[in-house]
Order: sequence, then C-alpha cells, then structure tokens
Amino acid sequence: MLNAVSLALFDYTDKDMNGPLNKKLDLCNKIFTIIFIVEAVLKIMAMGFILHPYAYMRDYWNAIDIIIVITG
Repeated sequence: MLNAVSLALFDYTDKDMNGPLNKKLDLCNKIFTIIFIVEAVLKIMAMGFILHPYAYMRDYWNAIDIIIVITG
C-alpha cells in the first residue's frame, strides 16, 4: 500500500524530476524494489524454483510477481 501511495505522490510536473519530494520518493521506490526482490528470492529459496510440485514458478501469481520484480 505504501508503494502505491509513493508512486501516486510523484510530481510529474517537475521538468527535471529533481525536486525534493521526487528525490525522496525515488529513494522510497528503490527501497521498495529491494524489499520485493528479497521477498521473491526468499520465496524461491523456500519453495524451490520449478521442479518441486509446489514450486514458485508453478503458481501463476508467482510467475506474474517475478515478472513485475524483474521489470522493476
């Protein structure tokens, strides 16, 4: 929820995208991206990647999640 709020607060009218609010929000987005990467890696380590019957990539929601994390 906080990630969605930080994305919504970004000021696109700032031509250089270097305003104080945008700098803080950019840092927040980087932190959220790191958190999501750690979450995906831990989940893959716990569930296995693809070979186990209940592996990470065998669930379509997890496949969507990893695509979003990689593009982030």
